Amino acid sequence: MRTFCFVALLSLAAPALAQEIASSPQAADDVDEVIVPGSRPQNLRVEIERLEQVVYERWNALNSNDEFDIHCLDSEPTGSNITQTHCAPNFVIEAESRAAEDAVHGARTTGRSRNDEYVTIVQEKSRQLNEEMKRVARQDEQFLRDLVRLDELRQLQANEKEQRRKR
Repeated sequence: MRTFCFVALLSLAAPALAQEIASSPQAADDVDEVIVPGSRPQNLRVEIERLEQVVYERWNALNSNDEFDIHCLDSEPTGSNITQTHCAPNFVIEAESRAAEDAVHGARTTGRSRNDEYVTIVQEKSRQLNEEMKRVARQDEQFLRDLVRLDELRQLQANEKEQRRKR
């Protein structure tokens, strides 16, 4: 299962920006792919992973700040053979790395950590990333369509998971 660092960003930005697609006309030549909203792909998990890759690649190519580029890492947690994919923007990866180094250094010397400082940095950069994603989505209709479709598929997956749990 893939985890996405700014799932909240995706779920907030995608529906709001989807309305812009519906109201703006577009020539058929500009469309790379036509997706019918609400249809369920045969293998939902595989389609979500494929679309995530498409969205991340397009995002990395279009955004104006390399700190906002998203990279994914596959890993198997200790004691498990199930691979998990974790995706995060560069600034989160860097902040987590610095926070870990600071925690180790602080434990060895003063016993203090500056984790609050890193949390504040990540919160501010997340806000900036949100604004950048909105800007890119307004300028690139294919990115917006892919983002909206990804959100739809994730909601469908969550609903199906909830239905299985109720049985």
